[in-house]
Amino acid sequence: MLDHVSLGCRDLSKSTAFFAAVFAPLGYRVHKSDEQETAIGPSEHWAFFLYPASQPAAALVGDRMHVAFRADSRALVVAAFEAARTAGAQAVPDREPAERPQFGADYFGGVFRDLDGHLIEVLTRGA
Repeated sequence: MLDHVSLGCRDLSKSTAFFAAVFAPLGYRVHKSDEQETAIGPSEHWAFFLYPASQPAAALVGDRMHVAFRADSRALVVAAFEAARTAGAQAVPDREPAERPQFGADYFGGVFRDLDGHLIEVLTRGA
């Protein structure tokens, strides 16, 4: 079982604001944020971390790598996706929130690219 995930970013304050908006519908909040890191998660669990890139030209995005976050409902998937779009997310062709029966009869999710190009998915396996 995973405990937490971290991603590098070019502008920590912009990425913090972006993910704070995206994750608000999921009940996540910023637990800690300073010039070295940001910790975000539900309740008191620090589940998602952002770190500034170690070098200006450092590679941040891995080929075919993505991070998926579970929502409690389809409405929350759509809300998080819309918050991401409003905050500047890049669209991923054919990955708007929708049923994805190839992943399971109850699978509903969408994928976007964050401000640095990381693929982020929000999904639910509920109604």
